[in-house]
Amino acid sequence: MEKRFTIPYIQAARGIAVVLVMLFHASQMANKYFQINFLGVSDMGRSGGYAYFFVLTGFLMYTLYQRHFGHAEMWLSFIVKRFLRIYPLYWLVTLAVIPVYFLMPSFGLGFETKPAEIVRSLLLVPGANPPILGVAWSLIYIVFFYIAFSLLFVLRKPAAFLLFTVWVAIIGLNSLGWIHLKDNLWIRFLFDGFHLEFMLGIAVAFFLQHVAIRKSRMWLAAGIAVFPIVWGFRHVYPDLSYVNTLYTLGSALVLVGIGSLKVKAPEWLKPLQFLGDASYSILLTSLVCLSITLKVAKAAHMTEWISPAAVTSLCFLAALVMCCVFYAFIEKPLVQRLKQLLLPKIQPTAAASK
Repeated sequence: MEKRFTIPYIQAARGIAVVLVMLFHASQMANKYFQINFLGVSDMGRSGGYAYFFVLTGFLMYTLYQRHFGHAEMWLSFIVKRFLRIYPLYWLVTLAVIPVYFLMPSFGLGFETKPAEIVRSLLLVPGANPPILGVAWSLIYIVFFYIAFSLLFVLRKPAAFLLFTVWVAIIGLNSLGWIHLKDNLWIRFLFDGFHLEFMLGIAVAFFLQHVAIRKSRMWLAAGIAVFPIVWGFRHVYPDLSYVNTLYTLGSALVLVGIGSLKVKAPEWLKPLQFLGDASYSILLTSLVCLSITLKVAKAAHMTEWISPAAVTSLCFLAALVMCCVFYAFIEKPLVQRLKQLLLPKIQPTAAASK
């Protein structure tokens, strides 16, 4: 994999994925506000964007850090970088949302004002209730993956291989129903099938490092095609099984295609690359921004002037712009400043990290 070719395509695909997630959320919210099935996907649940993010996370972590496996001095640097990537912005958004539930408890489910739930949500610890910021459910899995992945810096390769093999095997057997684990919150989380999506990303990265792939565009096209095909089948068969598995396989095919591309990204991909850069801000703030724009549109009776679908489209675009502004003026400078303050103090020396 050549990073100078791959990274722009990865960011563009990340941008597409987060927009898809936001579109599905917009459709579900438009059904609530205007009683329409925007784009025909309001009852489909997930778009497949989260599956792509999980597979991509495993892919990127292995690609960026595999040469450091077994180097314990890299552990702290890795953890701090991942901490800076996830927590500061998440805390900022969550702490801005929490007062709303104190002022208007009817907006929530009742647990949002409990101190223990607030602390658990801020720490992204699994629990019986979802995080207060609902979209952060995915961050719980990502944070756990980072912790598990960090073991590769401190364990010897045979021990790490054995540990991860046993873990993946138990998850696989449990998912297939061949074994039955104790019904406990932490056991359910530790052996949840979502963890396999990260591991598949690692497997794709390993595969690309050891196998020369031809016809990258064919792999990419096949992976992309999986998503609309699944949406089409779900529209006809709402109870379609193994939907997330299909999304995961499609995501893996996309990354095989992207990872083997050796063509410079065209200029027209730059807006999508920007959305990829802003994807974390979009993920965290999209529901809030959509809620604001849709509430304003409803209060202004905009559906009396134009169709509900057109109103939803305008609200979606306005919310997307708000998310991007949040990225440009809050996330980006915040993360840059925190990196300047913290990373030089914990960065391993060049000699130690080799």
